[in-house]
Amino acid sequence: MSMDKFLNILNKFLYTIESNNRSRFDINDAEKFVIEKTGGYNAYVKTGGYYCFFDTVKMLENQSIIAPIQSSGFNGLNPALSIRWRLIKEAQNDEWDMAFMMQLSDILDMSGYIRNKKWHTQKEKNYIISIYDFLKNSNNRELASCEERCLELFGNEKFLFTEDKKVLSRLNLSYEQLKMKKYGQMFTYWIRKRDVTNSVIILENHSTFFSMKRWVEDGGAIFGISPDLIIFGDGKHIIKSLSFLDEIADSNRCMITYFGDIDPEGWQIYYTLKRNYPEYNINLLFPAYKFLMDTGKSFPIGEKKQNMNPGVLDFMLKEFDAIYPQYNDKIQKLWNEKYRIPQEFLTYEELKDMVR
Repeated sequence: MSMDKFLNILNKFLYTIESNNRSRFDINDAEKFVIEKTGGYNAYVKTGGYYCFFDTVKMLENQSIIAPIQSSGFNGLNPALSIRWRLIKEAQNDEWDMAFMMQLSDILDMSGYIRNKKWHTQKEKNYIISIYDFLKNSNNRELASCEERCLELFGNEKFLFTEDKKVLSRLNLSYEQLKMKKYGQMFTYWIRKRDVTNSVIILENHSTFFSMKRWVEDGGAIFGISPDLIIFGDGKHIIKSLSFLDEIADSNRCMITYFGDIDPEGWQIYYTLKRNYPEYNINLLFPAYKFLMDTGKSFPIGEKKQNMNPGVLDFMLKEFDAIYPQYNDKIQKLWNEKYRIPQEFLTYEELKDMVR
């Protein structure tokens, strides 16, 4: 976790360099910045010190974010770092010619990009092509949550919380055009009949809650289950709030299935529910997890801190060993490499396609 902290601080340092229209910096200034932001030299040493600082700088170099100025000499420490460094600007893409932009103008408003060449990066181009391909067939698409659509188009369900979201305003696009909706978190659960509640599905995130709720209201089943009650767990909050189940249903009769993200935090929630509520009949919604792993898609966990409890992993492997043992190697690999699969891949459209 020390390296993640140093990486976050160094990124802030590089942002200040770029904000001041500079491209070069002194490695000693960067280290002083890290020392200050970690709370002083003693805290810096406890957090990893120079060796962690060195590893973080080399990581940024390997990612082609910064590069050493070879003629500047070294800082005299072991292992040594060049004294002077430069920011590597994202290369301009030569393929952003007028023909390319005019080709997309039949659907997209490319006027902003025609005027501003500084936006012509490969990353932005990839986003635009993804949006363009979606809009070409949007008449045949169903409404989705913002998280579901952003995961589909940009590979990040939290895209709207990043700087990259500017691409939407630069194209003058609305949520409606992308057939996505920002749902609030006003609902905790959906119930079919208050006097009969046997089948319960608990979901970690509110996007999947709304998609499943909509599908069940349309008469659909969730992997053969017609739930009487769907609960939006709101991440870890369900661990304390599940006791409320007794207020709306006969918990002794309920068959409860849980479905969350495939990541350490998602596994931790299920593990804790099983441990804290042994009187409840709680199991994983195995076919939904199979669906996620069969997508073949996964993403780095990133800087978000997650509890990597090996006991939780062992517990989950035993759970899958009884139903889908062939997925244990993949679960172990995702855990070891710190990758995750968001549950938002299971959309209303996917549920609908399963019955076609």
